[in-house]
Amino acid sequence: MRAVPSVTQVSSRERGAWTSRTFQPHPSLAHLVRAYGTLDDLHTELTAEHRLYPECMVLLTFLHGESYLGVGTDLKRLPPLYLQQFRDFPVRLRSCGRTRMVAVEFYPWGAIRLLGPPPSDAENPCSIPAQVSPAFAARMQRLLVADQQDEAVHVLEEWLLARAARIDPEPTAAVRAATRLVESGGLGTVADLADGVGLSVRQLERQFQAQVGMSPKSLARLTRFEAAQRRIVEAHELSFTRLAHELGYADQAHFNREFRAFAEQSPGHFLAEMKDFFRRQGDVAFVQAEHALAI
Repeated sequence: MRAVPSVTQVSSRERGAWTSRTFQPHPSLAHLVRAYGTLDDLHTELTAEHRLYPECMVLLTFLHGESYLGVGTDLKRLPPLYLQQFRDFPVRLRSCGRTRMVAVEFYPWGAIRLLGPPPSDAENPCSIPAQVSPAFAARMQRLLVADQQDEAVHVLEEWLLARAARIDPEPTAAVRAATRLVESGGLGTVADLADGVGLSVRQLERQFQAQVGMSPKSLARLTRFEAAQRRIVEAHELSFTRLAHELGYADQAHFNREFRAFAEQSPGHFLAEMKDFFRRQGDVAFVQAEHALAI
């Protein structure tokens, strides 16, 4: 019998040639890990292209297959193991033939706690994590080749639990503030956040940068953008004025500016792009965030 409780599957989608599953992390990892995901996809020319938008996470991925990531025409082949830092711009993903992937979504502070600070090369959103040994990476690759993604998730979680056992489980003041900020949907002032965890604004901002990897303002903006894109993808038809109000933007003009800053296009163009994606995929239930689990 496995020594640790099994991860819990929270969603599964199967459509034609692809299957996507999402799993909850072990309770002791829930403040560090958002979710695990698996994907088994057979790509055609109609389904090879994906545009991936910023999300409030760091992604550790094990890949079996041929996929390329980059901006514009500058695409680089992804290695079998890579760590993708959070970013504030969209990237292009192109996959060829069959790909199998297992990934873990970290909260930004979770990645720092479990894997260490991000690399200094901010221009490259992907890196090879030194914390993952070649032997462990090879084990994960064998499971992907054998089409045992669910077992790979269990193996990955056991590895993370072992790493978590070596750190102080108590979240710091900055991490508590970051968690509250994300749970609030990116709302609230930095002064209120600092007061809520017993720090000055300057102390919070300094500790936030070191322990979360960004400023409180950047985390708030990214959290609200992620909520906006998820709502647009799930709704298909909606009032952008109402959405701006519900997400806490001052007005629709402010919402439009913020959305463009991350997506490099307007909310309306983003909605049209998602509709075209649904048409090509033939699955209106698809959620972009789930696919991003396995990039």
